[in-house]
Amino acid sequence: MKKLLLLRHGNALSRTGNISDYDRPLDNSGKKQIISVSNKLVEINQIPERIISSAALRAISSAEIIHSKKNTIELIKTEILYSAAVFEYIDIIKTQNGSFESIMIVAHNPAISGFAAKITGKHIGLGTGNLCILEIDIEKWSNLDFNSPVINSTCLKP
Repeated sequence: MKKLLLLRHGNALSRTGNISDYDRPLDNSGKKQIISVSNKLVEINQIPERIISSAALRAISSAEIIHSKKNTIELIKTEILYSAAVFEYIDIIKTQNGSFESIMIVAHNPAISGFAAKITGKHIGLGTGNLCILEIDIEKWSNLDFNSPVINSTCLKP
């Protein structure tokens, strides 16, 4: 059994002036959202062993807030998750070390919501700062596909 945590980054500043979408930081509301989610993860003892985050500023900032709860978590940032298609999530996850029991992906809509829906077979709309915890009946991450049995899914809002 593996746990996959899907987190949409917190609310970010509006795109204004010369700031690119990629470089938009979390706003105060977004920081509060992610702090709330990270506190809930601590409460329910669900801090992941590895976090894979989009390298976009709002996503990596969200990942760093979760990471600060337990600095033994491995944090990886990747450009791919900024514009990844739903099927690319599987490719990223399948390459993860099987020794990790829980992995978190921090990314963007529409792909993260689309991935959650595709793997669970249910509509899951992840708003900013929303988290979905999936328990998947696989032994190794390399076995993951869109037909892998999702035993339980729990979604948390900040």
